[in-house]
This record gives sequence, structure tokens and C-alpha cells, in this order.
Amino acid sequence: AKLILAGCVQDKREDRAFFSSLMKSVDLIVDVGRQPVNDDYFDRVMKPILSSDEQIIYIGELDTAAKKHWFRHAQATLFPIRWGEPFGMVLIESMASGTPIVAFGRGAVREIVSHGSTGFVVDSIESMVEAIGCIERIDRRDCRRHVAERFSIHAMAEGYEAVYERLCGVAALTPRMVGERLVSGELPRLAVG
Repeated sequence: AKLILAGCVQDKREDRAFFSSLMKSVDLIVDVGRQPVNDDYFDRVMKPILSSDEQIIYIGELDTAAKKHWFRHAQATLFPIRWGEPFGMVLIESMASGTPIVAFGRGAVREIVSHGSTGFVVDSIESMVEAIGCIERIDRRDCRRHVAERFSIHAMAEGYEAVYERLCGVAALTPRMVGERLVSGELPRLAVG
């Protein structure tokens, strides 16, 4: 198996330092970011890279269309995050493509990845390596299902609506009733600005 590294997404000082330290171990650097993504993308761009004898390959920054191809063909997405990521869009994109996650349990990772079902949440490099050896146990369909059930537009909208209703204490009120209670002062007005 190969380790494919995609760009330093956040461009934070710590990320740049981490990627700089990794570059000493990189066998091949290929900037695929400017390659057009079309029907022959896999054969034209990915296959030559994946067929090479090199083991650690840096492919640079990817746009959304290219990421989908790389996620779809990946065995797993490694997410060795060292800070409290508030929401990991990379995790969602990977699982939506059916690719399981192996991630450090920092930030929102434990809320997004279902350990043992859509990937593995680990606490060390050693446990990350061990989890990679178990990645075949993850059913890629479970990854896609998990994203559809928890992170689709519909699921997210329903989740936010439920939170707003709890915060306002108006779960059973109609819009007209809410308006009447706002006018009467029973419900707090939210300050805007």
C-alpha cells in the first residue's frame, strides 16, 4: 500500500512545519492540482502514480472533483490531527465516498467517526498503524450510510431545527403562536448585530 499525501489544507504554521518534516521521507512529489478532472482522470493521472514503485507520494492541493477520485480509490483516509478541529469536512467527504477513516480522537472526530463502523478513532501513531491493519473490517457502504443519515442536508437541517426548538422551548408551537409570544414578551428576542 502507498501513502498519498494531499496538501497542507489549513496553511497553519504547525501544519507547514509538519509537512516540511514529512518531505524528508517523501519518495515522489507530483503536483496534480492543475490536472483537469474528467472521465479519464484515473487512467491519466492516478494510475501512473499508483503504479509507480514509490511508497510515499505528495500530490499537492486538490480541488473538490479530484478529492472525490482520490477518496474513492483510497483504502483509508488518515487524519492525524493534533488540534481540536471543530468540524472535520475531510472526514465527511471521505466517508461519503465510502472510504473509512483512521483519525486521532481530537476535536469533533469522535462525534463524526463511528469507531469500528466507519473507521477507527485512535490516540497514538502506534494505534493508528495497528488500525490500518484492521481497515478491511470496515464496510464501505456503512461509511456512505453514516454520512447520509447524519450529515445530509436534510439530517443537518432537522438537527439544527431540534436544537433551536430546545433552546427556545417552543417545540410544540406553530409559527403564529411563536409570533404572538414574541409580541407578548413571553419569548426572548435575539439581538442581531
